[in-house]
Amino acid sequence: MRIHPLSTGTVSVKRSFLVAGTGVRRQLDLFLPDEWSGPCPIHCWVIEHEGRTLLVDTGEAATVKNVPFARFSVTPQQELPGAFAGAGLSLADVDEVILTHHHGDHVDGLHHLSAPVRMSRQEIEFIATPFPRVMRRLLRQPLPAGFAPAPLAFDGGPFGAFDRSAALSEDGRILAVPTPGHTPGHLSVICIADEGHHVMIAGDVTDSLEQLLARRHDAVGPDPKIHRETLGTILAHCAQQPTVFLPSHDPESAARLAGTVTVQAT
Repeated sequence: MRIHPLSTGTVSVKRSFLVAGTGVRRQLDLFLPDEWSGPCPIHCWVIEHEGRTLLVDTGEAATVKNVPFARFSVTPQQELPGAFAGAGLSLADVDEVILTHHHGDHVDGLHHLSAPVRMSRQEIEFIATPFPRVMRRLLRQPLPAGFAPAPLAFDGGPFGAFDRSAALSEDGRILAVPTPGHTPGHLSVICIADEGHHVMIAGDVTDSLEQLLARRHDAVGPDPKIHRETLGTILAHCAQQPTVFLPSHDPESAARLAGTVTVQAT
C-alpha cells in the first residue's frame, strides 16, 4: 500500500476558526475582525492498493472565492492535474473518489475526474436541507456542476473504537468510518499499512493534531457536543492501535505520514 499526500494550494483562516469559542460567539466570531493564520495546505490523498487507485477528496480550484473566515491561494497549476503530475501519478488511473464531506476545498476538484464518487448518505441528506443551501449561496461557495455522489452506507460493522464502518477494499485494509462534527455526515478513511499501523485520513474532523489532543470542537459544526464525542472516539481508537492522524489542513500531516509518527508517539 502506498499513500500520497497531494497539496492543491493553501488557505489561511482566522484564529477564531482554529480556536473556537462557546455559545453564540462560536460562529459569530468567524465574521468579526481577527488575526489570520499562516498558509495551511489543502490536502487530498491518493491510496494505491491491490492494483486500484483511490482518491480521498479532490482539493480546491483556482476560481475559489474567499469567505469572511478563509482566504485561499490556489493557482491553476496547483489544481488536481498539476498535483497528480507532480507526484508522478495519472488522473486517468483513479478508480474511485471518496469525499470526507461537501465543503468546496474538498470537492471542487471533481470537475477534473470521471471516476465514480461516493460520500456518506447522511452528508448527502444534510446538504439538501435549507441551512447549508443558504450558506453556500451567501458565501458564494456553490457545489461543482453535476455534483451527484453516490451514497456510502456504514454497513460493515464495528472497527476498532468505531461502531460502524464501510469497507473500501476487498481485503478490508481500507475502510471509511463516520466522524460527525465538522459536518453531520463527515467521514474519515482508515488504512491498515503494510507495517500494521493505521493511517487515518481525517478530512476536517480537526484542523490539526493539537485540536484532536485537546478534544476541542470547531467553529463550524452544528453540534459541538457531537464533535467532541467524535474526537473522543478517535483518541480511543488511537489508544487501541498506533495511528498516524492526517487532517487535511495540518501543515505537519505530510511529515507525520512520511515519518510514521503516530498519535501514541506524539
